[in-house]
Parts: sequence; structure tokens; C-alpha cells
Amino acid sequence: MSIAENIARMRRARGMTQEALAEEIGVSAQTISKWETATTYPDVSLLPVIADVFGVTIDALYGREGERHSLNAGDAIDRVMAQVSETIVGTIYDPEKDGRFEDQLAHYRKVMQMDPRQRSVIENERDVLYYREALGVMALRHPAEGWNSLFARADVAALLRLLAEEDFRRAMQTILERRMLTFTIPSLMQRCGAADVAHLEKCLQESRCFARRELLVDEAPLVFYELVWGERQLFLLYAVLVFAREYLDYQSMHYCFIGNGKYFTP
Repeated sequence: MSIAENIARMRRARGMTQEALAEEIGVSAQTISKWETATTYPDVSLLPVIADVFGVTIDALYGREGERHSLNAGDAIDRVMAQVSETIVGTIYDPEKDGRFEDQLAHYRKVMQMDPRQRSVIENERDVLYYREALGVMALRHPAEGWNSLFARADVAALLRLLAEEDFRRAMQTILERRMLTFTIPSLMQRCGAADVAHLEKCLQESRCFARRELLVDEAPLVFYELVWGERQLFLLYAVLVFAREYLDYQSMHYCFIGNGKYFTP
């Protein structure tokens, strides 16, 4: 792409009008229009200013490299959440009615942070984007086989059923809190307060999160369990269940909702 096309594309991607971009750079809207139609080109001295407005390098303006800077892994989540909120505001933004995009974005972020009950939903005929500051963001692509295909996963159903068992949940909490990545049943029972040994063993085996091992100690067999899933995988699983609970307790309190208004009703 040419620099003219890139300026126009980056401006639109950020929900900016030509007037807003012109104001931030310090030129006229007519100048922006000329740049985007390749009638004229920005002076070389303005290239760092334009690149800074878009958060890219000068090479990116010319299409010579990707727009993104390198990013520290610790900042990745914050960057994603910021981009999600910018995307949502860009979806509902009307430059003729709403004033500066940056002001609308700042207001949106303030509301979402001040009132944790607020949420935003964007859904079309196939996909869903759900965002609540206190919870996070979830984007769901429409499964190729249809939404009902998700209910056919027997392995998922089995694990969800196990997590409904109070003793199993308490055992999982204890394992993760104490990092009991290898444990015997008596040691786990003592710490999690479960009462039914046989039932807890059955749950551990059916979950497929643990491997049952045996070794000889003083010529007597000792049974112990090892976590074969990563700890992070388990935390992600629980995060998914938090979202499931969110939908179960769903309340219509939206900053914005785009799509079918009956989407979350029975």
C-alpha cells in the first residue's frame, strides 16, 4: 500500500475523522484529504508526528513493516483489553454526533471501570464479542458445525459434571493452593476435608487431569496421583466456568448492545 492508503486505513481503523486527525497533527482537514487521495504528500518533517499519532514507525507508514511495536509479555493483556474497548467504541461511534473519538473512548473506559456491572455485547448472525471490565473479554466464532455441536462434546460434559461435585471442587482448590502436584489420597483428604475416599478417587480418575501411579514402599503398594494437566490449564478451565456463571446470572445492564436484542433471553 502507498503512504496515502496507509494513512487513510490507519485513521479509519482508529475511528478517527479527517478533522480529528488534522487537529491532532496541527494541519487542516483539507490537507489530510489531499494526503489520503495522493494529491499531495506529507512533508518529511511531519512523518514522525504522523507515525506517533498512529503508534507506528515511519517505515510502517510506507508499508515496509508491520504496524506493531515489540511488546513485553507482561503488557499483552492490558494491550488486548485496551484494543477491545477501542474496537467496541469504534463500532458505535458516530463522528457527526459524538464529538472526538478519544473523548468517547475515555468516557467508555471510565464507565466500565467505575461500574463493574456494565458490559458490552456485539453480536452478528454468527459471532459474539462479550466484554465486562471486572471479568474480561470473550470472543466466540460460530462453530462450523453450528452452536448445537458444542453440546455433543462428551469429554467436556464429563468434566463439567465432576466440577459440580463439592468434594471434587474442594480437592481441586486444595491441590492448586498448596501446589500438590503429586499427592496421596490420605494427604489430600486430610487437607481438603472430603469424606468419601472412593468417590473422590473416582472423580480424580474420571477427570483425566491426574495419572494414578503405584510404587512399592517396604514391599507394600502405595498409590499416589500426579497432575498431568498444567496448572495454567486448570486455571483457564475455571476462568471459562466463571464466564459460564456470568451468563447464568445475566442481567441486561449494557453500555452498548449491538445485535439481536433477544440473544440472551430464553
